[in-house]
Amino acid sequence: MRILLFSLCILLQQFAIAQSSTEPLIRTDKITIARDAYGVPHIFAPTDPEVAYGLAWAHAEDDFTTIQTLILTGKGKLATYLGKKGAPVDYVFGLLNTKATVLTQINSLDPKLILLVKGYLAGLEAFAKAHPDKVLNKNVFPITIEDYLATTVFSVAVFCGVDRTLPKILNGSIAHLKGMTGEGSNTIAVHSSKSTTGENMLVINAHQPIEGATAFYEAHLQSEEGWNILGGLFPGGPLIFHGTTPNLAWAHTVNLQDKIDIYQLETDKAHKGQYKVDGEWLALEKRKIKLSIKGIPFPISKMAYTSIYGPTAKTPEGKYFSMRLPALMDAGALQQWYAMNRATNFTEFKTAVAQNHLAMFNIMYADKRDTIFYISSGKMPYRNADTSYHWNSTVPGNTRATLWTKFKPLNEFPQYTNPKSGYLINMNHSPFLATVENENLDPKNFDPKDGYELYHDNRSRRAKDLIDPLEKISYADLKRIKFDRQLPSTILFPYGFTADTMFLIDENKYPTLSPLIKALKTWDHNTNPESNGALIYNLAYYEIPKLMEGRKDDKLTTQEAVATYQYIYDFLMKNYNRLDVSLGEMQRLVRGDESWPQGGMPDVLAAVQTQPYGAGQRKMNSGDAYIEFVRFPKDGGLPLIESVNTFGASSNKGDAHYADQRAMYQAQQVKKMTLDKTEVLKNAKRTYHPQ
Repeated sequence: MRILLFSLCILLQQFAIAQSSTEPLIRTDKITIARDAYGVPHIFAPTDPEVAYGLAWAHAEDDFTTIQTLILTGKGKLATYLGKKGAPVDYVFGLLNTKATVLTQINSLDPKLILLVKGYLAGLEAFAKAHPDKVLNKNVFPITIEDYLATTVFSVAVFCGVDRTLPKILNGSIAHLKGMTGEGSNTIAVHSSKSTTGENMLVINAHQPIEGATAFYEAHLQSEEGWNILGGLFPGGPLIFHGTTPNLAWAHTVNLQDKIDIYQLETDKAHKGQYKVDGEWLALEKRKIKLSIKGIPFPISKMAYTSIYGPTAKTPEGKYFSMRLPALMDAGALQQWYAMNRATNFTEFKTAVAQNHLAMFNIMYADKRDTIFYISSGKMPYRNADTSYHWNSTVPGNTRATLWTKFKPLNEFPQYTNPKSGYLINMNHSPFLATVENENLDPKNFDPKDGYELYHDNRSRRAKDLIDPLEKISYADLKRIKFDRQLPSTILFPYGFTADTMFLIDENKYPTLSPLIKALKTWDHNTNPESNGALIYNLAYYEIPKLMEGRKDDKLTTQEAVATYQYIYDFLMKNYNRLDVSLGEMQRLVRGDESWPQGGMPDVLAAVQTQPYGAGQRKMNSGDAYIEFVRFPKDGGLPLIESVNTFGASSNKGDAHYADQRAMYQAQQVKKMTLDKTEVLKNAKRTYHPQ
């Protein structure tokens, strides 16, 4: 008995030491990974860091290569694996210098988040040690928490537009800005008063790349500390980015606020390496970024610049532009997401959102207590009110009058709670068009310098057309709306130009092109894979921007419309030797060596973005990706969840779950999911412990 008591005391002491240290206690025998029929991991453990460890292990089993590329990005070493293709990413990572932000702020982050992240990284390290043959190269491990968090800051900055803005500076086209592109995500919240069953309902539907670093991975995370959530995350994520808990659910869509400001610096040949601010010449900070590139035996150095406004790049003409964006100033995005993961009611959730660490994203919310909520959130600065500054283009980088430093609190963002209409929507369109007209917010009450969208896009317009006639919304209605593939009766054209000229061409004047012109004119705007009209519109959608490049006016001319029809004619005759080709013959969903007809199109609710594929085809690369439907029963029980991902849980070719959800996804069907641990373990196809 004494020996037993002595051993118990030693164990308790060890536990106390571990709990009081800065390292998480990880007991792998207490971590259970339960794979369901679709291979989705449900991870159970006593503590949150142990759950994160299990998530890292499970996700590494399914997509270790992609996770490692994210780690290499956070070290500025992606080119050691990808070669020259990775060098631009390494340079931009070095230019943005997100690690400096992390080093400044890491001690102010929630210690619980730090333990969570350390648990996650420990899981990745353990998987690498157990599978050394799967490690990409010597630069991946070990991982520091600073490198990891720097990757998070970098990723949010990319979401905020760095990937679009910086190339325009470097190639000298910074003034050529485009409008709505048709890309994005969907979310719908329905209040119990509007639903036929008296249930709050939520649609979670991000439109993301369907493979790679920002493709959603589905997981269920549950600890004995109260963490219980099912939803989607990106490779390398230690928690759920949007999903469902027993009490609430939320969805993200990308919002298009003005999240990045471009400053043109004042320079001259007499003051080399300097720029002028308020009459004073300041030195441009210079840093050499060493790029280690696979296949090149020595590192290549490239200069990076920084001004008081932010990271700075040089155009081919020798002009300097600085980028200033809140995303580069805050290392706490994961902290806010963690608080959202752990929230148990609306008050706690809104408190988490009020941290304001996330530099972007619309947030749509529903819970079991009859609350729906929507906010177009972000980290928006107080900009100078001088109307001579064009914040949506470029602003002077020669005065501190344009140098903002303070940010707006939560109550200054557009938001709705429980509108009388009973529903809220966002399809990346205006936050001032979120519900019925008489309940929409007035944009005049918000700062125009924030750059909020003021328009409908095709998805939001179509959603309104489907929702507004319904007195009540059933769950079947919600599915029908979400999976809709039709453009509205009046099409809103992307890229900031008007292309209705395509529908106005007189087919009698162009006998050869007449079948194409007639097919488009009689098209019902449905983008099912069998449609020929959808194919013609789809080809025009991707061709017209090339004709409009650099144009100052936004109207497609008759000549350009005819040229577009001629392009479509030539394309079809060359590749198919006929004109009555269906959308699905050309547009494909591809996984590994297999290919299937795919319906949908950019900016329909069931959106599909494509890229050229082989001879005469296009393959889906982005769009309707992870989909989750949530209902909160009136009896207060666990939410009813159904979901589908584009392909499956595994990215490893040949695995059973590499594409086992594909047929379901294409049939617009969903699988039942649950947060009930007992049910999960009862039906699990495999349960095991990580090492």
